[in-house]
Amino acid sequence: MTRLELFLDLVFVYAFLNVTELMSANFHPVGLLQAGLVVLLLWRCWASYASLGNLVRLDRGIMPLVVLVAAASMFVVGVTLPEAFADRSHGMPGPLVFVVAFLLARLGPLLIATFALWNIDGRRPPVRLAWLPLFVSAPLLLCAASLPLLLPAWTPVEHVQLVLFAVAVGVDYVGLWALGAGTWQLTSVGHWAERYSLIVLIALGETIISIGTSRGLVGDPPITWSVISGSFLGIVVIAALWWTYFDLAKPAAEQALQRLSGGARSVLGRDAYTMLHLPMIGGLILLALGLKHGLSATEVRTAHQWDTGSGLVLYGGVALYLLGLLAFERLTTNLTGRSLILGIALLTASVPLALRVPAVASLAILAAAVCAMVVADRTLFRTRHRRLHGSVAEAATRVSGVWPHELFLDLLIVYAFIQVTVLMTRQPSPAGAVQGLGVVVLLWWSWCYYAWLGSATSGDSISVRVTMLIAAALTLVLGIAIPQAFSRVPGGLPGPLIVVTCYVAIRILHFASFWLAARADPTIRAQLSRAVVPAGAALALLLFATLTFPPKGSPITPVSAVLWGTALAVDLGGGYLIGPRNWQIRSLDHWMERYNLVVLIAFGEAVISTGVALVSAPISPALLLAITLSLTLLATLWWTYVGTDELLYRRLRQVPNSLRAVLARDAYTYLHLLTVAGLILIAFGLKSTLAQVAYRPTAAPDPLGHTALYGGVIVYLIGDQLIWQRARGRTSRRRMLGVLLVALSTPATALLPGLGALVLLTAVGIGLATTTPFPATRARPGGR
Repeated sequence: MTRLELFLDLVFVYAFLNVTELMSANFHPVGLLQAGLVVLLLWRCWASYASLGNLVRLDRGIMPLVVLVAAASMFVVGVTLPEAFADRSHGMPGPLVFVVAFLLARLGPLLIATFALWNIDGRRPPVRLAWLPLFVSAPLLLCAASLPLLLPAWTPVEHVQLVLFAVAVGVDYVGLWALGAGTWQLTSVGHWAERYSLIVLIALGETIISIGTSRGLVGDPPITWSVISGSFLGIVVIAALWWTYFDLAKPAAEQALQRLSGGARSVLGRDAYTMLHLPMIGGLILLALGLKHGLSATEVRTAHQWDTGSGLVLYGGVALYLLGLLAFERLTTNLTGRSLILGIALLTASVPLALRVPAVASLAILAAAVCAMVVADRTLFRTRHRRLHGSVAEAATRVSGVWPHELFLDLLIVYAFIQVTVLMTRQPSPAGAVQGLGVVVLLWWSWCYYAWLGSATSGDSISVRVTMLIAAALTLVLGIAIPQAFSRVPGGLPGPLIVVTCYVAIRILHFASFWLAARADPTIRAQLSRAVVPAGAALALLLFATLTFPPKGSPITPVSAVLWGTALAVDLGGGYLIGPRNWQIRSLDHWMERYNLVVLIAFGEAVISTGVALVSAPISPALLLAITLSLTLLATLWWTYVGTDELLYRRLRQVPNSLRAVLARDAYTYLHLLTVAGLILIAFGLKSTLAQVAYRPTAAPDPLGHTALYGGVIVYLIGDQLIWQRARGRTSRRRMLGVLLVALSTPATALLPGLGALVLLTAVGIGLATTTPFPATRARPGGR
């Protein structure tokens, strides 16, 4: 799977996230039906790109440009999604913009497939037939979007829209079924299974973000024990559902698909993945909505928000997911999941009680029901479960080169990064930006140690998986408290203490798990012994800093700030005390893929943070242009990074083993921190700039947001330059020129409208990207 597909998936994350917002804002049967139709449209669009990536390489020739246009279109779809059925005043017609952007995204795969497969091998491929459903559905969607402009307000516009949308969706899916039953061939089973397993992870990530955003993205509500316990129960539910898919269903289905060939393989790939993954994704979106409502009602003052509808959505989402997974396993392996049946039965039996108790108690019942499935596989059904595991032992169980539980932890990092921008927004000052970057260092360093754990040990062991899940839960709690990491909010638990305590627990958990996993490896234990000393000193300084925090409502004291800074310096410097001889990287490809993905996650955070700024903004031509420029800027920066990373990959393959660990440590563990920090600043700057374009298009940008945007690009390019220099041993004049241009233009554009400043930055990014040839996805020696 190419990284371009991953980049496109990041935009779909935001679109799926906004579906939950649409349902939450219209929490009634008609609103849920509208959201369901939108999910069907988004899924059909995503599935077409999955099919396209299975037929042609999306990282060759003109394909990257096409994917960029598709990503920009889907971002517009996500931004206008709340207006898909109801137009807001003071802006362009939202439903029409939504439909036009969606159709533009849908045209991409059809155009590419038509030109790529035209008269291939003397045959007329069925891709031409795929145009027929769109010829029918597109006019219906355009007509539905135009109705609010054509009909008077007293007419039943909403009901007519629903009918037209439903017919258009039905036509599209009938066309999908008819095409899949023809002569279309599944080219790569590995790619196909990997694409769909990643979209399940993305939906799980959207559910996790919904947990964190259940009380909004302002960071002001106090943090209480009920909030923490409810969030912890929510992550337990998500982890159990993740386990049910990746533990056995995913590798078993992929192995079954590998055994088939020709038309039988294509039909099974269509039915099991494109069709049966749809209820699973829909169930996770409903779960996200239920968690959002449940966690927003954990306080006494908000308990009234938990009602019968919220409980039914919460439990119904999990049930729909399990039913889809049950059908998926049955179709692919011809086996009936006993634990899934047990889970569905427990859910059904517990609904009457769950609807009568408070939100946290209902979440506890749900968590117990889904965890019972995992326990049953290890106890009641352990003989059958072990036998099935043995039969799929040779099937690949990794996703995109890393283990699924590692990606699950990464999903929590997405939310934590988003909360960093909330911290900066809550304290819009240079001090707030510095505090946010300090939290980024904490998150980065804890993540690096878990990346080391997965690279130096057997990543698929039960102990490592459980460790990752516990670390993910702690990261969620830490993320909830990040906006209050340097302040105490009256009426709640101390945010600084929560952040530091969770960080200490994450680090101790890592050392304990690593020590147990390396019982027979004295080299790794020597690494740990060297790392414990600086880590212990840094953790002690952080704990002492929390004791010197001022009373509630007061800013951080200089003593606390110095202690924080010293702790971060000691912790980062501890990486060099380990010593290059003691660093061990079991798999270089796995190591590099981990860092590639966390950078991609930082890009995803920038996309989501940018979209969050536009939740209630009126759609205007200037805003659409700003959205396109923002996504183009992110794409060009990502393109530049991929070129540098490919150079570094080749360099690491060439150097002797004695130098490889040193180069990997410097280029990834340390220099990638600049890359991620730059992206966090860019996310904050884009959030501020787009809000200004939406509401004050002719005004000068906010000074802090403008400085963060340009400064973030400078930090990012400096990090990219240092990585390049570490790999090549010399400076890249092109990158240094880019840094110089952005630095000189920062004061010159301070008085320009936000759109003008964004145009200049995007031009610099395009200039850098056009001189960086896009590398093809490298083959992983240990991969499929």
